[in-house]
Amino acid sequence: MRSHTPALLVGAAAMLVLTACSGGASTTATMSPPAAEASFPQSGKYIADMPAAGGKTMTLGIAVDGDRVAAYACNGVDDEAWFFGDQAEGRIDITGKFRDTLSASVDGTDVVGDLTMNGVAYRFTAAPVSAPAGMYTGEVRGVRATWVVRPGDSATGVQHDPGPEPTVDVKALSSKEFRDRIRNTRKLGPASPILSLGEGKGTADINGQVVTLQVVDGDFRL
Repeated sequence: MRSHTPALLVGAAAMLVLTACSGGASTTATMSPPAAEASFPQSGKYIADMPAAGGKTMTLGIAVDGDRVAAYACNGVDDEAWFFGDQAEGRIDITGKFRDTLSASVDGTDVVGDLTMNGVAYRFTAAPVSAPAGMYTGEVRGVRATWVVRPGDSATGVQHDPGPEPTVDVKALSSKEFRDRIRNTRKLGPASPILSLGEGKGTADINGQVVTLQVVDGDFRL
């Protein structure tokens, strides 16, 4: 009968060598802790400019206070959208009154995301800004003007003159029907320039009347 003793001795010797080299300790893979979720500061404002059709620029302002979010986008000529809602764990996902959508999240100190207005999609990166930059709005006899003010005080704004309430069931309309019959029939035009900006306030002319503007914070609602 053939003996297997030498092979067994060689195997045992190899195991001893391996144990000696490793110091007799077993190796365990070390798992890195998951990256912390980015989150909004307790209060912050952010602004982004996005190229739009016809050489226009769509400008977006976002204000966050705690969980509350208010955002406003306009092209300074004939389109605007308001967004009101909440943020959770650094994310925003809001549909506006006129079926526009805003989806975003925190990326470092910026807010990045997607804005869809009137069926047109925009990708944006909104940088944080400090007062007096931000959003301002004012109203006279139902006519409302709103501006996004950038650092350096340049501003883009639109004025909305509300018409009669829709007489159709808007929920039953398709997206195209809604845009054609409701969204795009609003009376919108360029807002007059802001007259003055100060500590958390401003003034502007709306239809010949000078009004004190309200700062749009995260808890602002219409």
